[in-house]
Amino acid sequence: MSELEAIVHKATSSKAVPPKRKHVRSIVLECYNENSSRGFFMELFKRPLDSNDIVCYKALITIHKVVQEGPKNALIEVNNRIQWFEHLRDHWNRHDVKGYGGLISEYCTMMIDKIRFHLAHPEYDGALSLENYSKTHRPDDVDIDKGLQACSHFMDLLDAIFRLHNTVVSATPYNDCKTSAFIPLVLDSYAIYIFIVHYLTVLVDKVDTMEVIEFAIQRFYTQYQTLRNFYLNANAITSVSSVIAVPNLPPDPPKFIRKKREQPKPKPQQQISPPPIKKELPPQEVIPVPVPTPVFIRQTVPVVYGNPYQQQQDMWQQQQLLQQQQQQEALLQQQRQQQLLQQQLLQQQQQQQQQQLMQQQLQQQQAQLSPQSSQQWVTFGDAQRQRSTSTPAQLEKKEAQLDQDKEAQKSQASSTTDSQGKTRVITKIITKQVSNTTEIQALKARIEELERLLQEEKDKNASLLLKLSEREALINELNHARKRLQDVSEANDSYTNEVVKQNDQLRDQLIALRDYTEKQRVNRLEREFNLAQKALNSYQSSFENPNNLGNQESTHALVIEDLQGHMSQANLLAQLCQQSDSDNEMDIFNAVSQVSDSLKNLFYDAKGASRLILDNGLQSKFLDSARKIGFLTGNLFESIRLQGGQCQDDEDKQRLLQNMNALKSGVAQFDDIIKQADKSAVTSPSSKDLDGFDLDDIAEKELLAAAKIIEDAANTLLAAKQKRPQKKEGDMPDVQEAILEAAMAITSATSTLVQAATLAQRERVEKGRASGPGGPLYRKDPTWSEGLISAAKSVAASTKALVDTANKAASGVEIQGGTEEALIANSKQVTAATSQLVAACKSKSDVNSPSQHKLTNAAKHVSNATALLVAAAKAVAAKVASEEEIDFEKLSVTAFKVKEMEQQMSILRLEKELETARKGLSVIRKTQYTE
Repeated sequence: MSELEAIVHKATSSKAVPPKRKHVRSIVLECYNENSSRGFFMELFKRPLDSNDIVCYKALITIHKVVQEGPKNALIEVNNRIQWFEHLRDHWNRHDVKGYGGLISEYCTMMIDKIRFHLAHPEYDGALSLENYSKTHRPDDVDIDKGLQACSHFMDLLDAIFRLHNTVVSATPYNDCKTSAFIPLVLDSYAIYIFIVHYLTVLVDKVDTMEVIEFAIQRFYTQYQTLRNFYLNANAITSVSSVIAVPNLPPDPPKFIRKKREQPKPKPQQQISPPPIKKELPPQEVIPVPVPTPVFIRQTVPVVYGNPYQQQQDMWQQQQLLQQQQQQEALLQQQRQQQLLQQQLLQQQQQQQQQQLMQQQLQQQQAQLSPQSSQQWVTFGDAQRQRSTSTPAQLEKKEAQLDQDKEAQKSQASSTTDSQGKTRVITKIITKQVSNTTEIQALKARIEELERLLQEEKDKNASLLLKLSEREALINELNHARKRLQDVSEANDSYTNEVVKQNDQLRDQLIALRDYTEKQRVNRLEREFNLAQKALNSYQSSFENPNNLGNQESTHALVIEDLQGHMSQANLLAQLCQQSDSDNEMDIFNAVSQVSDSLKNLFYDAKGASRLILDNGLQSKFLDSARKIGFLTGNLFESIRLQGGQCQDDEDKQRLLQNMNALKSGVAQFDDIIKQADKSAVTSPSSKDLDGFDLDDIAEKELLAAAKIIEDAANTLLAAKQKRPQKKEGDMPDVQEAILEAAMAITSATSTLVQAATLAQRERVEKGRASGPGGPLYRKDPTWSEGLISAAKSVAASTKALVDTANKAASGVEIQGGTEEALIANSKQVTAATSQLVAACKSKSDVNSPSQHKLTNAAKHVSNATALLVAAAKAVAAKVASEEEIDFEKLSVTAFKVKEMEQQMSILRLEKELETARKGLSVIRKTQYTE
């Protein structure tokens, strides 16, 4: 299972949970790496979209997010799959009566509408971003027809989103899997809202009349409240609001107002006649009347919508304003009454002044008349009423003189008559003056009363002014409190915005930290399991190595104990993987290490215990069962690695259970084979073969024949060396000669080795060890079934092949596959054959015997000679490389690029050949093991 397949499997699991953000992000990153979504769809089509409604619904959500966040090619490739969406919609309309079928059908309809929108408007990206659109287009340069068409299509797509939202809301019962579709829907709807507002704002100033755009504006206003309710519902869902910031639209939609107005048609100017010249009136004396100063009260408009406390506060403020207006009206009325009283008082004062002037005039007239009438008694028309005045002494003297004068007596009568007329006039004036005095006193009393009333009104006015000042102070305090409340509210809003911003940053950091932690955990898991897999491969290679004889003291009972220990460690690992705790990572690593170590012990003991099984078929089954245990353990490790160390869903648990059951079955089969081997064990097997021939005699003959073959090969090398021309003094050493020398050293060492093996075989036969138990068998192979016989043949054949290859290399004959590779391969074959021969000799001989020491030394000489031959082969390759070395500084740019491409092609070709060779070798080995 590839990495992308595992991620798609986890994102579209059958569990009713929303797709995890990290899985969707990994899919998007994979699409960006490939610059395509084909791989994603290929893995998605493997999922049961036609049979599992939850998997299909989560797949649609994942596709929607890939379209929004993925590369542009992903949107283009999704646009080409409109028929697939229609088929999926028709399928779930026909086959689903409950569950997610209706949601899938409506989601497919919405995706089809989105695809058609992008086909009609390819200039918009999958996320409908105004910022990305501004990079390639001018947002303010909008054609009227295209802008109205784009707004209409945007609103149609918004209606499709609303229909899907209503379907999700009506699909009860609710769960996070159903509502997870709100995340891409909120992003698309808000992007559409931004585009519509931008287009209508630009078009409202471009159209000639508002009638052209009025229909679009009214449709937008109709959709606005539905969009706001959608955001309120999405914000109330924790699984949505915790992932994205849901927009919060105001209650009132934005207003689209024209910035430039239509200029009215100019009207004809009328000739205005000059106004008549007014005559200046003489200035009139105006009595100053105090005018009350108006009080201006600042009204505030509530900002917060739907706040009961604010509404109550506004109502109280209106009542206060009404009371203040009433008080102002009462104050104005009192001031008007005061003005009327003052006017009356001024009139009375004027009348009093006029009366005082009249009284002064009367007093002056009376002063003029008093000298003539003060000397006599005055009679007022009646004899009883008389008035007398005192007469000074001078007048009495004058009267005496006048009495004496006769002429004065005559004129006294006429003067008396005149004074009587004047006295009547004065009497009238005095009577009038008395009546004026009474009026003056009445006016004074009226003035005092008016002054008293005026003082009362002033006191009332002062009290009202005091109350008004108190009211103004309260209003000012209220305004200050409101201002402080507004400042506090703004500070709270700014603090809230800052907290929200910090929360968003912390959320992003948390998500990034989670992703980093998950990535590190996955990397550690991959590293640990890779190490475990390498260890398994190493154990299997060691198990397959013919030179590895295993634990020679092992028994079947020890192998059974190893099986039990290995199975218990595997059960512990499975239990740790099924736990939901994310802190048991180290426990899982330790359990994997324990399972690997137990498998190593099992291989080591099983390889050694196989020597106790004499039946070739049963021994082959025994070893195959051990290999099967290693193979099943590798499958267990692979399944745990793919699921991330822990079981994510029921499918992971089912897969883990299947691997554990297979491992238990393999352990049980291995146990049965061990019991069968115990039953068929033979204590003293015969040293004769089926035809009755003595194998020890045949082994000695074959060793002598191998020695003869090696001696003939050495003579061939000597003859080839003698044919080469003699080297002169001062010549450089020849590489072909070095190859021949190394090959002769190998033949000499192998000849010594075969002779030592012959002596060891004779010593064993002489000591009677040839009749002992047979050597351990590894697999059903003719080489190991014949023991020393096949080992001797192998040494002879490999040595002869090495000599042939060395002769060809020294003669300059081209060897298929390369001279260096052929020499190294033959040298390794000789080393393996000698190791096999040494092992066969040591299996039934005394380790401390002289023949064994000689055999060991001969094997070391073979190894050293082989190393010399490998060095000579590498020298050949170095010489060829030096001859073919190219001076890159003299090459042109084109030639340099050509050489670079040739080297890359050579590397690719060699890597391909290496992979093919490895596969072929693996097939050959598997075929040998299964025979």
